[in-house]
Amino acid sequence: MGQMMGSEIDLVMARLGERGFDVNVEAEDELRTYRVSGSSFLLRVGIGVKGILLDFVVDRDGESPELRHSIDTDLYDVSDPRQRWFADEIERDITSFLDALRSGSLKLSRGRNKTTIVFPNAGKYVRVERGRMFTSRREYERAVDAEADDQFQPFDA
Repeated sequence: MGQMMGSEIDLVMARLGERGFDVNVEAEDELRTYRVSGSSFLLRVGIGVKGILLDFVVDRDGESPELRHSIDTDLYDVSDPRQRWFADEIERDITSFLDALRSGSLKLSRGRNKTTIVFPNAGKYVRVERGRMFTSRREYERAVDAEADDQFQPFDA
């Protein structure tokens, strides 16, 4: 990676702020932490020497459970140059997710005992679904397949 780790995330976080999201950043030593919250969600993005992470939580609503979507480098020490490829990959995934939130292409469906989000990522569509007990993540080639069997609406931050 020729640029500083997290620089693409920094750009998308700035665009979220320009779009009206309340973006707060804290810096301590070599760690930057972004926090964004809305009426129905919490988002935290951490960027440090040894890793990066995204933690996105859609709040519980009526009979729909809380949904948590996380992306991180926890299994790899990305300060090791041999592992930087993984940091690049995770940064792309995080940037793609943040851009979907910013652009309005993140979609949400709530149902009895189920909360689901769908968003574009690297030419595919990711479906993250929280049922009664577990959260699952699947990729689809087409949006219509990722959204099958549920009523999705644009995510309203």
